[in-house]
Amino acid sequence: MSTHRNSDEAVDIAIDVEGGTLEIERERIENVRVDQLFQPVESGRADARLQLWSDSAGWNGYERRDGEFYHVNVLTETTVRDDRVVVESTYIHEEQVPPEDVAESVRDHILDSHAGSVGTFVRGCSPP
Repeated sequence: MSTHRNSDEAVDIAIDVEGGTLEIERERIENVRVDQLFQPVESGRADARLQLWSDSAGWNGYERRDGEFYHVNVLTETTVRDDRVVVESTYIHEEQVPPEDVAESVRDHILDSHAGSVGTFVRGCSPP
């Protein structure tokens, strides 16, 4: 079953009734600009950041610097010194890329069966 409402939002709904259970799947389609996916940061290097992958060793994604996009891979090391927690970042990959590359990476992340398609995004990341 598929339905479309009279609005700017397209919605597809699939309904499956089997063995006394009802399963509804809803897909929402939203158009966003690439720069809307980035979260503002206070950093000497970047004015905004889009993290697609993150773990205890660091993160991978994109930074926006003065309107230009950079694909980055960053190692982070967290240490405790006296009463302070110190996080040091080392950029191991930086490459300026066009906005189309960022959009393609977000699309791939959303479609990845172990990432976006199962709802796994870095907290604070805003891909649709």
